[in-house]
Amino acid sequence: MKYFLVLLLSVQSLLTIAQTYRNPPRSEVSKDSSLRKFTDTLKAIVARKDAQALVRLLNPAVKVASNGAANGVKGFKEIYAPQHAASPIWKNLEEMLTLGGVFTGKVNQEFIFPYAAHRDIKDKSCLNCGQCVTIIAPDAHVRKKADRTAPSVGVLNYDIVKVVTEPVSKVKGGNEENWVYIQSFDGKITGWVRNDLTWDICDYRLLLDKQKGQWQIKSLIAGE
Repeated sequence: MKYFLVLLLSVQSLLTIAQTYRNPPRSEVSKDSSLRKFTDTLKAIVARKDAQALVRLLNPAVKVASNGAANGVKGFKEIYAPQHAASPIWKNLEEMLTLGGVFTGKVNQEFIFPYAAHRDIKDKSCLNCGQCVTIIAPDAHVRKKADRTAPSVGVLNYDIVKVVTEPVSKVKGGNEENWVYIQSFDGKITGWVRNDLTWDICDYRLLLDKQKGQWQIKSLIAGE
């Protein structure tokens, strides 16, 4: 019996080590007809870069800064400058909406874009900003070096992976611009992946909520 228990524990340990997590793309917009209408309106606004129309969709107390210093419509305009067609916020909004979103917490009351900003993972090493990222593309190559032409050491498909310390630079996430150094949870793949193929829970996220039957933008924020 003792040896059986030892064997069972060993098997469980191996299963834990080999654990992987995936966060495939999904969108739950169609679950609520009013949300679908709101999202279609928002997409059209983003496509034509209509700052005035975008502002009308904001909660008056819209959250745009984690420290609360610049929240509200005034803060939104100051930080994101939507009145300028070249403002990066238009591209960021387009990307978030394209990736799709999911309901959070309160069913049919709160919704977040992109889906990758919300992940169901209980691993303690993956709870805070910068600890893990979701691969938001299929067949994403992990490279031996931070270079598109470097040899591939593995391929990931919508996996959640750990951000680790690159052994040479000793800097978390590596130190190469536009690349991040990662490791799969099963430890089989370690290397560099392009930053544009990843999403951290503290990257840009758009939170909507429903008040008195009407959807509005509750927050548009990046960071903790």
